Amino acid sequence: MDKSNVNAKQTSNSGADIAALRRRIDDIDDQILELIRRRLSAAQAIGQIKQQTGITVVDNRRESEIYQRLLSLNRGALKTGSLCRIFRGLIAAGRGVLNRQIGVGEPPIYAVFGDPVGHSLSPVMHNSALAQAGLDGYYHAFRVEDIAAAVNGIRGLGIRGASITIPHKISIMKYLDQVDSLAKEIGAVNTVVNHQGVLHGYNSDCAGAIKALTEKTIINGQEVAVVGAGGGARAVGFGIKQEGGRLTIINRTRERGEKLASDLNCEFKPLSEVKQLPYHIIINATSVGMTPYDESVPLNTDLLEGGMVVMDMVYNPLETRFLSNAEKIGCTTVDGLAMFVHQGAVQFELWTSKKAP
Repeated sequence: MDKSNVNAKQTSNSGADIAALRRRIDDIDDQILELIRRRLSAAQAIGQIKQQTGITVVDNRRESEIYQRLLSLNRGALKTGSLCRIFRGLIAAGRGVLNRQIGVGEPPIYAVFGDPVGHSLSPVMHNSALAQAGLDGYYHAFRVEDIAAAVNGIRGLGIRGASITIPHKISIMKYLDQVDSLAKEIGAVNTVVNHQGVLHGYNSDCAGAIKALTEKTIINGQEVAVVGAGGGARAVGFGIKQEGGRLTIINRTRERGEKLASDLNCEFKPLSEVKQLPYHIIINATSVGMTPYDESVPLNTDLLEGGMVVMDMVYNPLETRFLSNAEKIGCTTVDGLAMFVHQGAVQFELWTSKKAP
C-alpha cells in the first residue's frame, strides 16, 4: 500500500478515535452535571433544615471531613491538588446555595502582588490550605508594576489579604495604614491584612526563614552571609541578628548593600570582591536562579566548601543550580520551599485567624 494512503488511513482512524472519546467525555459531563445538581439540591435541603432548627448553617469542620474522606478514597490519575481544586469549587457552590439563604456576602478574595509573579506557587499553596481547612475564598496572582494602585485595589475590591513579593516589599510600606512593629524594625512587609478597610502590614518572611534554617543548623554564634539587599534579605538578615548570628551582607550594588548593612549594623562586602567565603551559613536572598533563569547562580559555587549550610530562598525550581552544586560539594542545603511553607502558614493564620493545615 502506498505510504501516503497508509498515513491517510491512520489519520482517519485517529480522527474517529478522538471523536468517539469526545462523545464519551460529553456523556460523562452530562452525568457529572446531573450529580452536581443533586449535590447542590441536597446541600440546599440541609441548609433549610438547619435554619428551621437553629443549627449553624455553614459547617467548616464538615467540609474538612469531606476533603479528608475524598483524599483517602482517591486513586488513579487524579492528583491530590487537582482533587482539592475540583471539590473546592463544588463546596464553594454549595456554600453559595447556603449563603443566599442566610444573606451572607461573596467569599473573600486573597492575592499575591509581584513582578514577576507567574512563577509563584502561592495560589496553589493557599487555595489548597483554604480547601483543607474548609474555608471559603479564593487566592489569585496579580502581576503588579504600580504598587500604590494595587493597594488602592485592595481597598476598592475588598481583598481580604495579600502576599507581597519582589520588588514591592519595601515600597509598599508607605501606602499602608498600619505596619506591625516587627515589620517596621525589619523594614519590609510581605503580608497585608485588610481589617474592614484598614490595611495592616506584617512580615512573615523572617519567621519562615529562621524556622527553615533552625531545622537544619544552629544560628547562634555562627558566621552568616546573606546575598542580596532587597526585602527578603532584610527579613532573613534581621532574623539572623536576632538569633545571635554574625551577619555579613554581600550584594552586587554597593550603595544598596551598604545601606542594608548599616540598617542591620553588620559587615558589607561587594559581590565583585568576594574571593573566599569564611562563613558557616550562606543564604541566597536574591531572585537569581529563579525560573526561567534557572541556570544562574548568585555567587561562584567554587568558593563553597563541604560542611557549610547553604540556603536558597528561591523555591521555583525546588532545587536550584546553586543548591545542586552545593550538595555535590557536601554542603547541607535548605531549599526555598521550606521557608515558603513556613511563612505561608503565618500568612494564612493572620488572614483567617485559623490554624494553618
